Amino acid sequence: MSLLEFIRLILRYWKVLVLFPLMTALVVFFLTRNTIKEYTSDCEVYTGIASGYGITSGENDRVDYFAVNNAFDNLMATIKSRETIEEVGMRLLAKHLLIEKPSYDQISPVNFDHVREVIPESLRKKLIVKGSEELTYFRIESYRRSNQKNEIIEILKKPTEIYSFDKISSNMSALRKQSSDMIDISYKCNDPAACQQTLQIIVDVVIQRYKGIKGSETNNVVKYFEEQLRLSAGRLRKSEDKLRDYSSANKIINYYEQAKFIAESKENVVMDKQKQQMSLQASKAALVQIEKKMNLKKGLLEVNEKIQKLKDQLTDLNYKIANTELYNEDQAKVAKYKSDAELVKRSIRDEVEKQYKLNNTTEGLPRANLLQEWLTNYIGVEENQAKLDVIQKRLDGFDALYTELAPIGSDIKRFERELDVNEKEYLSILHGLNMARLRQQSLEMSNNLTITDSPYLPLEPLPSKRGMLVAVSFIAVFIVTLAVIIAKSLLGKTVQTPGRAEKFTGLHFLGALPNYRSLDKGIIIPKLDEALLSHLSSTIRQHLRSCETDKSKTIIATISSIRKEEGKQFFANKIIPALAERNKEILFLNPKATKLSKNGLITEFPLKDNENFYTAENIEVWMESENLDIKQYGMIIVILKELNKYNLPEGILSSACLNLLLLDSERVWNEADSRALSHFTKSTSGKNLVALNNIEIDRLETIIGEVPKTRSLARRIIKRAITFNFKRT
Repeated sequence: MSLLEFIRLILRYWKVLVLFPLMTALVVFFLTRNTIKEYTSDCEVYTGIASGYGITSGENDRVDYFAVNNAFDNLMATIKSRETIEEVGMRLLAKHLLIEKPSYDQISPVNFDHVREVIPESLRKKLIVKGSEELTYFRIESYRRSNQKNEIIEILKKPTEIYSFDKISSNMSALRKQSSDMIDISYKCNDPAACQQTLQIIVDVVIQRYKGIKGSETNNVVKYFEEQLRLSAGRLRKSEDKLRDYSSANKIINYYEQAKFIAESKENVVMDKQKQQMSLQASKAALVQIEKKMNLKKGLLEVNEKIQKLKDQLTDLNYKIANTELYNEDQAKVAKYKSDAELVKRSIRDEVEKQYKLNNTTEGLPRANLLQEWLTNYIGVEENQAKLDVIQKRLDGFDALYTELAPIGSDIKRFERELDVNEKEYLSILHGLNMARLRQQSLEMSNNLTITDSPYLPLEPLPSKRGMLVAVSFIAVFIVTLAVIIAKSLLGKTVQTPGRAEKFTGLHFLGALPNYRSLDKGIIIPKLDEALLSHLSSTIRQHLRSCETDKSKTIIATISSIRKEEGKQFFANKIIPALAERNKEILFLNPKATKLSKNGLITEFPLKDNENFYTAENIEVWMESENLDIKQYGMIIVILKELNKYNLPEGILSSACLNLLLLDSERVWNEADSRALSHFTKSTSGKNLVALNNIEIDRLETIIGEVPKTRSLARRIIKRAITFNFKRT
């Protein structure tokens, strides 16, 4: 479809394109005359999700946009969740139940009366707690959960109630402000006070619920770590107590230091033993040599009872001195023992001198000197032997101590390993707890929703959408109507154009006549008729040339239509005079003629609908029966009945050279038409053509070119612009 055809289509159906949309617009205008006024309020909330700073934030932290978008999606889901909106509805109801009288900034009179109507006074008294919206809300919540069906549940579920989930969710809008941390929340309602109150409650509830959700994420983790820390601390304390009790039972202060001290002490004692052994051997050797020099009889001193007693006393004192010095006991006691030892030594010396008064030895040496030296070595042997006995006893004590400490060391290592494992576990859990608390505090700081722009009380209602609805309805119906017209024109079965006529019938197109009743005043009808009839007559003559081989033979042509009222009579009355101008006499067999008449070369004969016409073998036989001379006429034109009656004069059709099928251009072609046409074409032997009647004047341009009519200069310019024809004529 070209642009020109599209414009002509609109102009052709302009009344329909205006009437239907206009009627629809009027209906919408009438239905919206009592539209309820609506008010809107909005607020802005800062989330801090993307740019918020927390304890764990760093200077070079990269923004995870996926996580940010996910966090905003979670927040939006929280805002629009059913529980959130139901809580908002119940808190709004609690606020309204506490209001004693309506006012612009509290509640409208309509909603005030409605609340008193849906909540009976008896129930209202049960629900409200004067001066406390929070307690009233808790009572409403408790009453709602008391059973499956009650007044509160009906209010929350009824879509028309301002407290219902459907009403609040449909009138609320929450959007992120571009890529910022801000969220714009708006709400509209027919009550300005309820509009502001609902929006404020939405923000408060969302903030509390969002904090609770974010807090629960870390609270569970913190509780887990606290419980594990408690259990781990118990295990650690138990391990410490076991080690303490075991050490206390075995008198262990510091096992490793004690073991080290014992080892070092034993090493020192071993060294002392070696020294004492060396000193003892030296004293014994010296004593033997002196006794040889003194030529003393062995046993004299030993036999002396008094010297033996003194010797035993000295041995005992030397043992005590060695033992006291080895264990680092009280120094005063050591000094006393030494003092006593010196007295015993002096007594021995005196006793020996009394018994032996010899002056010289066998070698001629002074006996007093040798006796003193002998006495010194003798006492030294006794002292060293006493010390050596003490050291040996000490060494035997070390062996017993090692035997005792060996299993204690193994047990202590086992206890310490257990303690170390429990301590590391405790420290690890403590670190996890600290990290969880840090995360908890960071979330509390960074996800703290803050109202930056509080909800306001709207003073003016929203502009009415009545005009927009009327305009939209008009445009929508106009578009739908235009679409239907275009679809009907392109996809419908209406004949309309010569091309579609050829497509539906399968016949060659002959010509067309316009709908003269709908012609514009500017159409020049004489010129139009001249052009159309000239085209029709010349086209018919071209098709009749094959029948004019025998000049003496009369040409037979038929005009038919598939249905009634397709204009056969009108078409024949137009075309026959044009054909008579250049032919011999024409016999026009007209079913609607009442009598035989002659007008110039045209003879009109009334064609009777009788059996003789349909059963005649050919046209000549029928004319003889009607006392007509076929040779008198150069052409015979016959108008046949409708083809859908399936009553065809086959004898007449077999004699026809040309058969013209006439169609109304506004008719709809269907399957029955195709079957009737097929039956008709099988009965004919001549050429079959199709012509259109009542065709739209604009479609004649495809047949005769530009339609003759008076056009203004502006119209001619517009047409040239539409058809892109800028060539001067």
